[in-house]
Amino acid sequence: MTALLPPELFAPCHDRYGVRLALVFGNHAPGGRCPWFEGDACHHCDIGAGEGAAFDLRANHARLGAFVNHYGDVLPRVAHLLVYNSGSVLSRREMPRVLVREIVAFAAALPALRVLSLDTREPYITRRSVLDVARGLGPGRVARPVLGLESADDRIRERLLEKRMPRSAVLRAVAHLGEAAREVGAERIGLDCNVLLAGPGTTPATAVDDALSTARFITDAARGHGVSVDLNVHPYYPSVRGLRRFPDHPRCSPALAASAARALRSAVPADTGIFVGWHDEGHDQEPARRARELATRLRDAFDAFNRTQDPAWLDGL
Repeated sequence: MTALLPPELFAPCHDRYGVRLALVFGNHAPGGRCPWFEGDACHHCDIGAGEGAAFDLRANHARLGAFVNHYGDVLPRVAHLLVYNSGSVLSRREMPRVLVREIVAFAAALPALRVLSLDTREPYITRRSVLDVARGLGPGRVARPVLGLESADDRIRERLLEKRMPRSAVLRAVAHLGEAAREVGAERIGLDCNVLLAGPGTTPATAVDDALSTARFITDAARGHGVSVDLNVHPYYPSVRGLRRFPDHPRCSPALAASAARALRSAVPADTGIFVGWHDEGHDQEPARRARELATRLRDAFDAFNRTQDPAWLDGL
């Protein structure tokens, strides 16, 4: 039995575009699970476990209606909408194209919308899939796939995390974005890239350098094709899978996250947005520690940084 609303709801927050809201739909793959999760890959991530059942169109239509009811007062102000499905939104196996088109049409009707980001993986970032989203949104809005690169270090990404995301496949996806941008205009196509901060394979002494290398790799690759990039920086916390695979690896501290945000803001192009995500999906296995962190000024400081991109908000963390 699928629930009208997902187990964990994201609260609206802000980024450089304005009000930011993430909606989580159900996955249509067998068991409702991300195929990479099912294949025992992505060892830091619990998200691909899904909600315990595969979804169909009727269930996800009901969920969209529930989102409209739940966020009715927020949706008219949403500038940046993100869509997730515990896997790849642009995979036909995990979300039928008819549903993607319906969600894009829903997003296009939001009066304040500027950006629609769709969580996916690199095989599904194709010229056609991105053009379909951009054309459905219409002029004045940006279509941005979200790519969970995590680290540009092949040892970390492929051997430790087992993302099964070859560098060549990432570059091919970026090239497809460039092809789409040349058809509809670079102002309508972009890329969001997830950066895992202080994750397995790094230490507190090397974590910022790994984040910088990852940011430079993806921004350089994208700019070579005329595509802009925003970075979603995710401070590492122990998940169920992470604890099983990396039981002794510590969580990322607020001070380290602040140092990384400052360094990234100085290192990447000015038109590259940075969003430090302390907005948990509910998988943190140290909830009491997270609650203590968020009881400080951390939440407000990072929200202000995400909104203004001014590192001065992070002073004192």
